[in-house]
Amino acid sequence: MKPLRSYSDDEIARYVLGLDMPDRVADIQSRLAHDNAAAARALKWEAYFLGIVDALPAQPVPDAVLERIRQSLGIEMDEPPVMGESATDSAAQRPTAVDGSRHRRAQRGVRLRRGRVAAALGIAVVLCLVALALWAGLRPTPVGTVVQQPVHLENR
Repeated sequence: MKPLRSYSDDEIARYVLGLDMPDRVADIQSRLAHDNAAAARALKWEAYFLGIVDALPAQPVPDAVLERIRQSLGIEMDEPPVMGESATDSAAQRPTAVDGSRHRRAQRGVRLRRGRVAAALGIAVVLCLVALALWAGLRPTPVGTVVQQPVHLENR
């Protein structure tokens, strides 16, 4: 196994922004998994960039961008329009299959993805609850806490 390469703060920032070369991403991820200092720097950059994004004013997403996202994910719009879209515009842009099989496959894929996300969230919640229960059970008695013990006095 070759030794893991050290990455500079700038390289980690580029990785967090998603600007790094695809061939280096796996190497950086491996480094972050094994180096707590590098992972801490990545989390620092992530918090920094999220702070910048949170400070930006909210803007509606252009319809063309939403349509490209839907196409790349294979989602067809059967739900009510979102953010200024009109149902007729999206229906006119969407190609229809004669037998509807493509539409059913797309819906099945969306349901499957939603099910996987729900299962992953459920597992994450259970793991958090187990970790919390273990932490509470393993926590030592705080220093300075008075513990009352029964005292048995003998009659003399």
